[in-house]
Amino acid sequence: MNDKLKQALEALHTELRRIGPDNPDLQSLQQKTVQALETGEHLPIVEDLRSAAKSFEVRYPDLTALINNALNTLSALGI
Repeated sequence: MNDKLKQALEALHTELRRIGPDNPDLQSLQQKTVQALETGEHLPIVEDLRSAAKSFEVRYPDLTALINNALNTLSALGI
């Protein structure tokens, strides 16, 4: 896994843990982020990240910025 992508996903994971312990949608995204970090498979998480960016844009602007960073990194890798 690319270092920039790993850093982006780790930052996203940290933010999800911080803000999402009581939100099932955030917990689900956190689990998928962990899975992507552990397996190195990032294709399954792309659509989840896009959907989350739209869903959490207003309520969690910092989270949305981290999601967009991860998406931009994936895009730069051609994914």
